[in-house]
Order: sequence, then C-alpha cells, then structure tokens
Amino acid sequence: MALGIHPTQFASHMCSLFTTPEIFATYVKLAHEYHVPFLSVRGSPLASSQAGVTEKDVVLDAVITAAAETPRDKWQAFYLDAIANLKPGLYEIIVHLGHHDAELQAITVDHGPLGSAGRQRYTAVTASPEFRNAAQPPHVSPVTWTRLPQP
Repeated sequence: MALGIHPTQFASHMCSLFTTPEIFATYVKLAHEYHVPFLSVRGSPLASSQAGVTEKDVVLDAVITAAAETPRDKWQAFYLDAIANLKPGLYEIIVHLGHHDAELQAITVDHGPLGSAGRQRYTAVTASPEFRNAAQPPHVSPVTWTRLPQP
C-alpha cells in the first residue's frame, strides 16, 4: 500500500490461509485493519475457523471451480451447468486464465491441466459467447470485489 498498490480483496492462494484457526484469524484481522474484503465461504470445511468474521463481512455462498479430475474438454460444460444451476446468493467463479505461449510454458512446467495449454483453454471457455451469455442478467448479476461492501 505504501507503494501505491491498493488491493481490491484478500484471497488465499490454494486455501493456504484456511489451514488453522490462528492463520485464518490473522487473515481476517488484516482484512479488517486495511478495510479490504476477503475470501471466506459460508460453511466451508476449508476455513477451519470463522473466528473474526462479522455480520458486516461479505461471505460467499460457494466458490465454483472445475475439479482437477474434470476432463479439460468438459470445462465449458461444467461452468455452463454450474451457472445454470445457481441459486440466489453470492458466488465466485475461479478460472486460471493465460495464453499458451513460451513465457507461460516456462513458468507452468509440470502444472498438468493448469499449465499454459490449460490456462489457454480457460481463457477460451470464459471468452466464448456461450459463457458470456450465461453469465449475464437476468439469471446472473456479475459483480467485482470493488462493488461489494468494504469491511
């Protein structure tokens, strides 16, 4: 923040901040101190404690992401089905976007489906007319973290 970087939200890469109640509580405390919304999922077994979460905090109803065992050629169907079956609530859709180029290939060695080819596939899925149409009103009202209430 001192360098002029102002995060729009706090998140936990690979759920690493959800492993113990103490780490999760520190994550929440820092989000509150800096008035930044943070990723927390209602009833999630990943967050070993909801310590520090208040009624003013934005808590997601669920996170939607294709599981590692979802075949890559089924990702679009997975996301379209997930969107079509959303109940009223607040959700985050996680995708890993990227371009299948030499730079991404070099930094995603041994990443399996999340390597550069997989990230290009995610980009194609989310750029498809089918996905874009599915993720629009009236069924879905896309929001960004900056449009959510700040703690």
